[in-house]
Amino acid sequence: MYNPIDTIYILFDNDSISKLHAGDETVFKKIFKQCYLPVRSFTWRFVKDNDIAEDIVQDAFLQVWEKRTSFNVLAEIKSFLYVSVRNACLDHLKHERVKQKNAIDIAIFMSHEMEQEAILEEDVDSLIHNAIKTLPPQAQKIVIMTMDGNSNMEIAEKLNITVNTVKSTKLKAYRILRKRLRNLQWLLALLLT
Repeated sequence: MYNPIDTIYILFDNDSISKLHAGDETVFKKIFKQCYLPVRSFTWRFVKDNDIAEDIVQDAFLQVWEKRTSFNVLAEIKSFLYVSVRNACLDHLKHERVKQKNAIDIAIFMSHEMEQEAILEEDVDSLIHNAIKTLPPQAQKIVIMTMDGNSNMEIAEKLNITVNTVKSTKLKAYRILRKRLRNLQWLLALLLT
């Protein structure tokens, strides 16, 4: 019965090993031609990606070339190739699992962080608006218009009052708001640290 593994023994002898040790590239090319397809097929079964399988196999053959003087028989080379690609595939798969787990963890963390941020923003916004509602009606309007980006001049024109009235009303309103929202600063400091 024909065994493809025996072919490597038929094609190479002790002289071939000596030539490989000496850096004979033709012997290395024979080994490459003989082993490349089966080793690559074996690798693909693990990683299911042609480019990754190609990289892993190329690295394994490069290692064979670099360690060529440590092989005493060609069967060791074939064994080395399979063990190398298997280990590289397992490393790759572990790395992929870690990447996927990290991606999921990051997504969960980010969604949780964004959710917490949104809740915090809503709470702060609610506290500020509730504090504004306690101001006299004119002060409420001026503060809200300021928050909407209106200048003192625009507010004065829209409310048909003087710019000085806007400034003084705003100043009084901010003092009241600072007093009522002073605990908010402590809350924000605690939540954001």
